[in-house]
Amino acid sequence: MPNYHSTLSRREFMKGLGLTGAGLGAASAVTPLVHDLDELASTYIGESAHPWWVKEREHGNPTVEVDWDMLTPSFSISTGVDGMSYPGPYPAYMIHKDSILNPSHMDPDKPGFKMQDYALLMGASQLAHYDTSVDFFLGPPAAGLQKNNQDPYPDAWPDWGWPDEPKFKKVPRWSGTPEEANRMIRAAAYCYGAHAVGFLAVDDKVKKLTFADAIKWEDCDKQYYTGELVSPGPALKFPTRVAVIPNKCKWVVVLQVTQPYDTSRLLNNLDEFGRGPIAEAGTCMGYNQNHIVMRRMQAFLKVLGYIGAGNAIPYNTGAGALAGLNEIGRHALGISPTLGSAYRVNITLFTDLPVEPTPPIDAGLMRFCKTCNVCADLCPNEAINKEKEPTWEQPPTKLGRPEYGIPAGTKNTWTRYGVKHWPVDYVRCQTCPYCQMYCVFSQQNFAITHNMIKAVASNTSMFNSFFASMDRYFGYDDVNSDYTEWWDRDLNKNPSGITYAQLLGH
Repeated sequence: MPNYHSTLSRREFMKGLGLTGAGLGAASAVTPLVHDLDELASTYIGESAHPWWVKEREHGNPTVEVDWDMLTPSFSISTGVDGMSYPGPYPAYMIHKDSILNPSHMDPDKPGFKMQDYALLMGASQLAHYDTSVDFFLGPPAAGLQKNNQDPYPDAWPDWGWPDEPKFKKVPRWSGTPEEANRMIRAAAYCYGAHAVGFLAVDDKVKKLTFADAIKWEDCDKQYYTGELVSPGPALKFPTRVAVIPNKCKWVVVLQVTQPYDTSRLLNNLDEFGRGPIAEAGTCMGYNQNHIVMRRMQAFLKVLGYIGAGNAIPYNTGAGALAGLNEIGRHALGISPTLGSAYRVNITLFTDLPVEPTPPIDAGLMRFCKTCNVCADLCPNEAINKEKEPTWEQPPTKLGRPEYGIPAGTKNTWTRYGVKHWPVDYVRCQTCPYCQMYCVFSQQNFAITHNMIKAVASNTSMFNSFFASMDRYFGYDDVNSDYTEWWDRDLNKNPSGITYAQLLGH
């Protein structure tokens, strides 16, 4: 058994946290008045609703280093999905004969692959990946009640349209300070199902998160499509429509949405291809939440008299990092202070409603990744970089996928220069969520010490290796494959709904 004994004195421990002498005085000036550790661990301050130990950084300066002069906007045909295009066009990982999501793997005698498991996936996937009834760039066509994508009661609930239209002259659009707008949007977004909300001011940095070939900016009244199509690339075998965002949309609303926790953690054996039906159902539920929150917020903004141009930022993890919702980890995914990597996506809405930008955060999350390696050790396909320090380089695939015609050493075409991070070998990635759901910070607050551990890690890296070792020691990285237990679980204690974060007290 590993020896975790530390020879640090109590004073050295507190000094490492900046909680002795002058450090304590400085800490007391910025932390809330509390009476015990439980109260300290559960205290939130400020409009951002971050725990007290999360620090704020300068705008445009997340914990992942970015050379904004080197970084250029990507093209819609060259993304991380490009690297994941094996063994065929996206989403081949769902339908390829080797994928365990393919119904040909259905087995009435194998837990996790029975008919009810695939039925759960098919039910969860409705409206998730494949709903084309509403365009999430343009938003819902009417602000009134929707039925079959139309307003069934146009006389009782008129579509107010845009502020410059005659119907709107009787009711002036909402106005208030940016701070009031932040509070209003947060209140609505939490009601609609968002877990966290951040805001950005549109500048050259934010525009670099959009596609260079598919997004244009013009002086116009509202967003629209030009009718042009961008040719499909090697991974996405369908064209991308060219969209135009009005120059007056000078802000971005960033909404973080969740997914069912234990459903997404229920994974197959490491030697099986990809994720199983139940885990994929959790992913689909997250995308359902994405679409629901997006559409609701767009209608909300439209009734107020403002634009909500959605899905124009493909690099949602970067948007979350700039808006203070997450840092970026070794696995190239976002890590939230409260959810870890166990959330689904950050939604982005370009708007002309003035809001107050929220700064990037430093909760010690990326710093923790330097000595952790839990995700890299778990990765069944060796896709996650194990070097201690992040790099500016974009190395070729180390092992390739020879079985799909991708030799070792194939050039990296799926990441961009300009970000100092741990490059993921997406050619090796088989889309399983081991790294996402078994990140140390994805364990939520199952033990009373977890919030205090996060607070310590945010202030010092002295104990990071110890904390990562304890994660392994207590079995948090033991992959759950008990499919039978999932179907027989106590639904009063473990509903596995999309609101699991609220059930855990976040």
